[in-house]
Amino acid sequence: MIVKTYRARSIREAILKIKQDLGEDAVIVSTKKISKNSIFSFFKKEMVEVTAAVDNKPTSAPQASFKSVANKYMPKGKTPSKKIEKDTALEERIKRLEKLVVNAGKENLQKIVEDIKYDLNDLKSAINYAKKETDIDLSKLPLGMHKYFNYMCDVGISKKYAYKLSLALYNNIDKNKLPDDTYVKEYLSVVISQFFRLNRLSKKGMVLVGPTGVGKTTTLAKLAAIYKLKLNKNIGVITTDTYRIGAVDQLLSYAKIMDIPAVVSITKDDFISAMKDFQDMDTVFVDTVGRSPNDIKRLSEIFAMFGDVHNSLNISLVVAVNTKESDCFDVYERFSRLPIDDLIFTKIDETSTPGTMLNMAVKLKKAISYVSFGQDVPEDIMEAEPLKVSSLIVKGYKNG
Repeated sequence: MIVKTYRARSIREAILKIKQDLGEDAVIVSTKKISKNSIFSFFKKEMVEVTAAVDNKPTSAPQASFKSVANKYMPKGKTPSKKIEKDTALEERIKRLEKLVVNAGKENLQKIVEDIKYDLNDLKSAINYAKKETDIDLSKLPLGMHKYFNYMCDVGISKKYAYKLSLALYNNIDKNKLPDDTYVKEYLSVVISQFFRLNRLSKKGMVLVGPTGVGKTTTLAKLAAIYKLKLNKNIGVITTDTYRIGAVDQLLSYAKIMDIPAVVSITKDDFISAMKDFQDMDTVFVDTVGRSPNDIKRLSEIFAMFGDVHNSLNISLVVAVNTKESDCFDVYERFSRLPIDDLIFTKIDETSTPGTMLNMAVKLKKAISYVSFGQDVPEDIMEAEPLKVSSLIVKGYKNG
């Protein structure tokens, strides 16, 4: 581990020195303001002292992406004793249908086979899935709905919600349309959209909080570009992330390219001062340092920065959808000490289980402001309009 201390006139200047000396993998250990006596006067000049460190050992290989193991998401669990009864009930229904075929006259056989083939396949699919179930009686699902129940579970919608959605779908849809997958998925998108709420920014500032690696800095750059270049708004950017050299440098570079004023805040007083400097701006976007939800001490620094100034700030929790769902809920629980206004979902393009968005929106009763699905600035982000979000879940993300 290499540890060095730098003195400079500003955080930006210190970051440049650290980046040139230690590289982008360096992390900031501490920052503080100091006063230095000038040789030519009795006045003291304010400077910053930054201590940075970098591991001089090779970095470990990256972990496998969540997408590569997404199919393992559905818990297998232990099969309950009543499983046998469920399987038997479903099999009896199949036998009754098959008996109709055996007893039918030859002239009607083909027609009967075509009429019930869909139901037979649906029931057999239900039997296979029932082996994984612990608390849902799939035998009560109407004919034709098991395949859609299975599909919703496969894209990450919880079994409980998928079951209720299947019943709601069956009770409202034209039954003759059930074999038409395209039609049913369009209809299902409309049904699911009713569970989402869009939150449009109405406060002066928007603060992005969340754990490390969810894409807060890239998301902020996308939003800043949209407001500046597409909406023609007068905006400012503040970053309180003085930990990662690469992230701060990336955001300051984005701001420079887009001709957006940007400042780095070390303390809460710095942040309040920056907000006052930007009081004439239409909108101010604030980036924060990523913290592990288990790092209570570090999280407290974020809470102290924004906990009592939230009236003018929209606090958005950024969640990566390619993360294990239980971890997503844990992230929310840890960050909920802050007054979370809405959720921003990222990395939609890196998961096969986007149903996590529905599960979180319903359980947490939180609105969504944006969903992000790539690295391009500012293209790969959109407002979380309910029907668009539900379509992403049901039909999947399609690049381009």
